[in-house]
Amino acid sequence: MSTPETEIIRHPANAVFALMEDREFRYSIIRPALEKDKDALCRMSTGKHQLKGFRYLNRAPNVMIVPVLSDEANLSADLARALLERWFEDQDVLKGLVAAKLQLLGYEPVEKPFDERGEIGWNTMSEEHAEEQFEGTFLPDQDKNHVMLMSLLLGWFGHEQGEETDADDETAD
Repeated sequence: MSTPETEIIRHPANAVFALMEDREFRYSIIRPALEKDKDALCRMSTGKHQLKGFRYLNRAPNVMIVPVLSDEANLSADLARALLERWFEDQDVLKGLVAAKLQLLGYEPVEKPFDERGEIGWNTMSEEHAEEQFEGTFLPDQDKNHVMLMSLLLGWFGHEQGEETDADDETAD
């Protein structure tokens, strides 16, 4: 197994938020944050998504705001960062479980997911450990989407695609 020490991959929070394809998973990140600070989150929206019948987004019921913020988080790095930071702060148990598992496997978790520019940086894991996350066996008693996001925010996610498959294909011809 090769060491996962490679260059850090950095992306703005909205790019990371856009990686979350499962709508219910995205909503599970937004709902608690919206309950805590509806006005601030609504002010961060770009205004590109209006709700019919509501002049101001924060006056709409939360159930109507969640899909709007989900779309807006793909566009606004500030909104996506606020949502992800709130989720990260609220997930002490999951954070502890994922951090402990990462350390057990030889990965050192970061304390803060965002750098001074507001970007999220992560290193790639070994293929075996990344597969465990994707399959849901990394922490089998936890939701795999939450585990993968927490691992990413703790600085470790996915694995590098090697050049081996291209070389293998050429030798097979």
